Amino acid sequence: MGRSLTNNAKNIPIMQRAVGEVDLVMESGNLRRCFQSGSAKLFLPKTYSPSSEAVLINTAGGLAEGDAFTFRLQASDQTDLTVTTQAAERVYGAIGSSAAHLNIDITITNGASLHWLPQETILYDNGRLVRNLAVHMDQSSSFLASEITVFGRKAMNETIRNGFLNDQWRIYRKDKLMHAEAIWLDGPIAEKLADCAAAADMSCLATILWVAEGVEQHARSTRAYLDTKAAVHAAVSCWDGKLVIRCLADEAKELKAAISGCLHLLRGFDVPRVWNV
Repeated sequence: MGRSLTNNAKNIPIMQRAVGEVDLVMESGNLRRCFQSGSAKLFLPKTYSPSSEAVLINTAGGLAEGDAFTFRLQASDQTDLTVTTQAAERVYGAIGSSAAHLNIDITITNGASLHWLPQETILYDNGRLVRNLAVHMDQSSSFLASEITVFGRKAMNETIRNGFLNDQWRIYRKDKLMHAEAIWLDGPIAEKLADCAAAADMSCLATILWVAEGVEQHARSTRAYLDTKAAVHAAVSCWDGKLVIRCLADEAKELKAAISGCLHLLRGFDVPRVWNV
């Protein structure tokens, strides 16, 4: 049970918070370290794909204000690693002004490849999330990331009017910042997403980022594939050894299916099986 204290003449209950931490190290395709604590768990299922898989689980069942999770992932020496989540991450409505915090720190060296492919994040009305992705890699390694964010599922008649999302990405190659992006939405999210310069009133957005040598050769085929997805509005850019794909859709199901197919095209093999559960 939470207890109450007075804050600006309002009784705001202080609830029990979920805290979790995972520290995973893979070298030459072999497990070197697997630390987990709190509400964060990690499974390494047996797969038949070219990539080893790690599945992150939040046993708290979602994110609420004040929760804090940290994932540290390291791949080196020709390791091919895919990291995903067991299910969609839900960010529940806050009753105060604090946010849930999710920090992902990734290190990739010596010809390793790491694919960060969590399932979608669903932000509910008044949900508040601060998410930070930091990647440090060398010239010989590759990094592929996909993030899908859903602002209320229209198929479930969910409406998000207000909330907060601070999503920061920083990618460093040889200690030099080579990619940075940020999403900051605060207050009347639905009103802001309705703007044609934002999301044109669509409720689902996704970004794919691929940093590797030779990614430029995939730009044309990626555009051709996304052109076949009428329900998804997409743009593809490629420069300085990175491929960036932006997508918007009105339904999470349509967007996830398009992203799944796009990732298959880029990777040459299927997304993790948990995506289909």
